[in-house]
Parts: sequence; structure tokens; C-alpha cells
Amino acid sequence: MTKENTITQPRKVLSNVVRLLSFGSALVIAILVVAHFAWKYSGSNKWELELDKHGVKVYALKSPGSTLKQFKAIARIKTTLNRVVAAMTDTSTEACAEFAPGCTSGAILEPWNPQTLYFIQSYHVNFPFPFSDRDLLIKTQFSQDLQNKAVFVQCTALPNKIPHDARSFRVTDLHNSWRFTPLEDGELEVEFLGNYDPGMPYLMFNNVVPDALSHLLPHLERLFNKDKYQHAEFAFVREPL
Repeated sequence: MTKENTITQPRKVLSNVVRLLSFGSALVIAILVVAHFAWKYSGSNKWELELDKHGVKVYALKSPGSTLKQFKAIARIKTTLNRVVAAMTDTSTEACAEFAPGCTSGAILEPWNPQTLYFIQSYHVNFPFPFSDRDLLIKTQFSQDLQNKAVFVQCTALPNKIPHDARSFRVTDLHNSWRFTPLEDGELEVEFLGNYDPGMPYLMFNNVVPDALSHLLPHLERLFNKDKYQHAEFAFVREPL
């Protein structure tokens, strides 16, 4: 074998390997793109049971055109409506962290108003690396159905209320709600509806949320029955007889 052939042959092998790797990479990318769009435009647009754990039923709704699922979680707890409202109007960091670990309460932009039944507050939530921390401005609105005594709490992001901190990610899309409906046995049915985008990969979000909700809802009974909420009373709240 000549010296020229000795040099040329490894070059051909290397060239073939490079072409094969390039083809393989292109194929993987094509598969991922197809899988992404197949997922995005799939969905029944109906609530389907995703998890039944710790006494919590978690349902998911996948709408065609969206990569993120919406979630609904239902459980039962033993507490009172006034204690629920007291805990959910608590603007301290301690209260915030009960719902979202790593949460720090920020400025109260509009304090609790007993006439309009809402308050607006900023929050900061620590996120693990490689994500930046989250920055939220949320209006929390309360109401009660006078027929079945259910208390409804609507949490809505107001992303443009104040300038955002450039060091964190401002959550712009959040429309969550809580409904606390009295039952005949003295318990409350808790229903959480989550429709939000925390700015994380949708595969991670869709897989993490159901388990997180199955741990959060049973924890609410202990939270609402803390000593500091025991004797709370709100003029708009009517407890069941």
C-alpha cells in the first residue's frame, strides 16, 4: 500500500463517520420536532384523571394548540371557611411558603379591602439552577356563593403592574382558583384549578405538577387550623349552619 493510500483511507473513514453523525443528528432533530408538534396539537379538551394519591384526585386537561396541561385537584379537609380566608389573606412570607416552597412575600401593592374583597401583592420564588428565580404580581379576589356557602378565591397575574426585576423571570400567565364548598359532614371540599405558565419546559411542568398537588392539598388542613387563624372572622363569610 502506498503512502498516499495509507493517508486517504482514514480520511474517507472519518468523512463517512462525520456524514453518519450529521444524518443521525438531523434525524433526531426531525423526530423531536415532529413529536413536539404532535403533542402540541393533540388533546381531548376534557378533564381526565391523572393521579389518585393521598386522598387527592388530580385531573388534567390537554387542549389542542397548547403544550401545557391545565390541572384540577380535589380533596376534603376539616376546617372552617373563616380560617380558610384568614390563611389566604395572610401576606407573610411564612404563609406564602406554605403554598410554594422558596416563596418570599414582597410589597403589598393594594392591601386587603373588606369592601372589594381583594388584595394585590408581589412575590418572589426561588427556583433551582439552571432556572432564574420567579417574580409574580398577583391579585387575589374572594367571593362567596350565598346558596351553598362555597368560598371562591381567584388568583390572577398582573404582570405589568410594576416594572419587573431583571434578575428574575416575571410570570405573566397565571389564572388559578380555589373553591371551598361545605359538605354535610362538617368537612370542606377543596377544588383547585391551575391554568398557568411558570416558564419551565413543558415536559417537566406536566409531570411535576400532579404529584406536587397530591402533597399540597392534604397539607392545607394543618395550615388552615393553625392557632393564629382559629378565631378569625370576616364579615362577608357565612359559615354553614
